[in-house]
Amino acid sequence: PTYGTAYHHECDVCTLSVCCAGRSPHLNKTQTLVNLMRFYALATSTMMGFVASLSSSRPLFSRTLPTALSSAAAGRHPLSSHQYERKSVALQIQRQQGWFSTGSTSEDEKQLLLDPKAPLRPMLAENCHENHLSQYTLPPTHIGVDDYRPDLPKGQRIVAFGDVHGDITALRSFLVTAGILDPESSIEEPVWCGGTTICVQTGDVLDRGDDELACFRLLATLARQAHEAGGALLLLYGNHESLNAAGLFQYANPGGNMEFERTIGARIDYNYGSNRWRLQFAGNQPSRWASFEPGGLLSENMLGNMLVACVVGRTVFVHAGLMASHLSPGNSINEGQKIYGGVTRLNQQAREWIVTAHHGDNNNWGEYNTVEEVISAAQNRAKVASKTMPDCLGGGIGASSPVWMRDYSKPNDAEPSDPLAKQKIKAALAEAGEDVQRMVMGHTPQYKINCALDSMAWRIDVGASQGVMGGTPEVLEIIHMGGDNDEDIVSVLTVGGKRVDGSERAVFDSSVMF
Repeated sequence: PTYGTAYHHECDVCTLSVCCAGRSPHLNKTQTLVNLMRFYALATSTMMGFVASLSSSRPLFSRTLPTALSSAAAGRHPLSSHQYERKSVALQIQRQQGWFSTGSTSEDEKQLLLDPKAPLRPMLAENCHENHLSQYTLPPTHIGVDDYRPDLPKGQRIVAFGDVHGDITALRSFLVTAGILDPESSIEEPVWCGGTTICVQTGDVLDRGDDELACFRLLATLARQAHEAGGALLLLYGNHESLNAAGLFQYANPGGNMEFERTIGARIDYNYGSNRWRLQFAGNQPSRWASFEPGGLLSENMLGNMLVACVVGRTVFVHAGLMASHLSPGNSINEGQKIYGGVTRLNQQAREWIVTAHHGDNNNWGEYNTVEEVISAAQNRAKVASKTMPDCLGGGIGASSPVWMRDYSKPNDAEPSDPLAKQKIKAALAEAGEDVQRMVMGHTPQYKINCALDSMAWRIDVGASQGVMGGTPEVLEIIHMGGDNDEDIVSVLTVGGKRVDGSERAVFDSSVMF
């Protein structure tokens, strides 16, 4: 839906619907003023404590947001000559202590610190001695190749697991159970042990937990190692990645927001020499928003290499589900040449959107005359992101979107209630590829990994995050053409080390599996 129309959110656990007045409901004037007041309280206490602690060891000068807003309202230029001198001193200190890679104060460095319209990414990336964003970098994903792999060697091992929701303990359990993380290695220094295994994580790493960035760092590190070893770790978009990209954070935990402040926000404050860059986000989790918005901090190196869906062997993977209409004209091989459509088109649309800053220039100096201007700027930022968001990432309750639909997964642990579900998934699989036999999805928590609709629909979200239902992690394993008659061998891997035959996890009629 376009901005300003009713936008529905559906709770992943209880599936209750909340109807909001706009695509970004938190950006109405009243609520934004509340957000600003709350953020001011945070800025003068906990968050500013980080800046103060940094300033005590590195004498950098920073102004609080209330002061910045009052200065802007009074019409004073955000950067006085005295502040410019302070920034010059700060820049010298940063250079001397190795925060910048060059040996002198170049004009590029001055421009980096002072340009009010510049992207924030250089504050954490290429011009800094420590390339902080490199920790989140995924291997380059080649659209039409890495997302469409129908031809696999016989015996190729594929594993997949579902929603993580910011729970680093659950994520580690998934990875060890999948046999791709060395159990003797640490979260900070993980070691890929999966060889040529292809692993697909089906989205929703974000929200509901306190360790979202830590989860992404772990996954990105393993993805780079997997690429070097000849394997792959592919990350898919979930609806919570879409929500965060649109500036919607109602499912974020306070602990998760603090993780963004510690890991992202405080570093930008220090490197930029000011926290006024936060004003353009109107108190709406600026560190989180700056990270995940289109053209944001993580857009090129991480989000731009994530996928909406992918075909691996005889299986198509997606967060919530696919309809035939999503995939037409479909993927196929014509005389040895790939015909790009289907999942490739979805992934291309998502990439083009997420790597582009649709809101235009930043306002890093916070040059606003009134609170209304602050609110209007943030509303426009959310509005243009929502208006340009491709259908494959949009939607909400009732929408047949690849990241929102529940046609094949609801109710949990039972056959879908939609009487047309089997017809829909057959048509979708036919469009996904010539020999695609099953669809693997997360999104709707199940008590156990299970399959429905004559084994065409595999539901692998087990609600493992403590922010969801604390379910026991399980992993789906597929051995391509591993059977006697070249059929795929599908199994479920448990934390106890068991390999359960996939046929034992089939649900029938409306019976619920426990």
